[in-house]
Parts: sequence; structure tokens; C-alpha cells
Amino acid sequence: MNTKYVTALLTLTAAILTSASAATLGLNNSTAGSLADGWGSGDITNVTGSPFGGWSVFNSGVFAGFFIGDSKSLNGGAGGDVNVSGSSFGIYGNNGDRADAILTLDSPLNVGQALSFDIAVNFRDGAKGVDIRDGSDAAIFNFNVGSAGSGDDYIVNFVTTGGGSTGNDYDSNSVFNITLAQTSAGGGNWTIDRSGGVTDSDSGTYTGVVNSLKLYNMSGTGGDENNLYANNFTVVPEPSTAGLLGLGAGTLILRRRRE
Repeated sequence: MNTKYVTALLTLTAAILTSASAATLGLNNSTAGSLADGWGSGDITNVTGSPFGGWSVFNSGVFAGFFIGDSKSLNGGAGGDVNVSGSSFGIYGNNGDRADAILTLDSPLNVGQALSFDIAVNFRDGAKGVDIRDGSDAAIFNFNVGSAGSGDDYIVNFVTTGGGSTGNDYDSNSVFNITLAQTSAGGGNWTIDRSGGVTDSDSGTYTGVVNSLKLYNMSGTGGDENNLYANNFTVVPEPSTAGLLGLGAGTLILRRRRE
């Protein structure tokens, strides 16, 4: 290939990756070696790359806390499976107590990047779910599972479009894959894909820039069925960006062949 085309291809690649490299690409899950003595504040659980800093965890009382466990225990061994090598991040918050676990990206998402992760739930007592937050820690997306203030439901809050109930059909092994893709400097698209006994897909838009996430569980009535499990936190190129990179490379190669 002629040098000018190699240079053009590298320039295109660099431009796309620079626009999508504010947060480091990579994977964070419950198999990290730092969790050998349990899950707590300061644990860095990246297993590929370094997309996130250490966890910050807080609980308001003795009936709330954090652990590494098997998400299938949500339903006697048949619950929603978000495990990696048999384990996930688990949170409980019962009898009026609350637990929060915060994971912050090493840098905010840039245009063309996406944050994705899985959560598993069973009972809808109290309230449990996740906030996605901007650099000022304001929620720009919330997915809440629970009965507090809304009846037994699965609800999206704080978004620009698509908010409200995602459908309140109950199933004991519900898994939700949540993705937020930063499509502009001012916002992006969110999607929730549900699996398990009930399948569904919902989507919309949000306003703001993704900087951190906060998992929470509060005011349940106790028991494994009220735990929240999460896992597989990833920062990846948003699909259209990866496609653009491939298209650009292909265009340059095709042009060279024609000449």
C-alpha cells in the first residue's frame, strides 16, 4: 500500500480512537484478585484495561451491606445468572437500612463510547437499582426495581425520552442488561434488554455525560430473594463508531485497489 494511504488510514484510526478514548476501554467483574478478602471500599476490580477506579461502598446500618456471591441464589439456585466463574457483586438493604456502591470511570465517556453492565433481581420489596451519574454526581439515568412509591414495577427515571415503566411482569430470575451509549457531547441513548422468564427491550435518550454509576438496595424485608446482583461492567466503543472505523479502512483500501 502506498505510504500516503497508510498515513491516511492511521490518521483516520487515530481520529476515531481519540474521539472515543476519554474513558479507558476494558472490563470490570467479580473475578478480580482484589476481592479475595471480600468486597469493600477501595477495591479495584478491573480485569481488562483500567476503565474504572476503586469502589466506594456505604451502608446506613447493620441490615445493609455488600458481598461476593452467586446470583442464582436469588431463586434457590435457579435465579438470574450474571455470574462470572460462579460469582457476582451482591448488595442487600433490609429493615429500613440502605447500601450504596459507587463505581467511577477513570474519565467520563466520550462520544462514541458505551457503558454496559448486567443486574439480576427477584423480589421487588423496597427499592433497588442503579443510578448513572454525571460529573457532579447528578443522576442522568435511573433504573429502579421495587414497590417504594411506585407499586411493584421496573421503572426508568431521570431520562429525556423513554422513561416510565418497562413493564411490570414479575419473574423470579430477571436479568437486565443496561447500556448507555454517549452519542454526543450533550447526551446519548440508553437501552435495557431483559432476559430470564420474561424478555423485553426498552430504549430512549438521556441528557448529560456518563461519569459514574451507583448501585443501591434499601428497605427490603430480608432474605436472599431481595438481594441485588450486578456484574460485567464494560466500557467499549459504541457499535456505530466501531463500524465507522472499519468502513473508513475499507474505503481507503478499495480506493487504493482502484488506483
